[in-house]
Amino acid sequence: MSRFMVSMQCRAAEMRRRLSGEDGFQTAEAIGIAAVGIVVLSGIMVLLEVLGVDVINWLRSRFGVGS
Repeated sequence: MSRFMVSMQCRAAEMRRRLSGEDGFQTAEAIGIAAVGIVVLSGIMVLLEVLGVDVINWLRSRFGVGS
């Protein structure tokens, strides 16, 4: 085997070692967590818009606060 081929095989092995790490997984995990957070916050905002007035009126009636 020629010296060039040995050198290329060593370079390819090194590249495979670098690519086999979990560096990209941390990025994907962070993006996934951010996406779930956005969905949860959006859901809370929609619920507050739909039920907000009813919940506030219910709390006022329970505490005896006039409107």
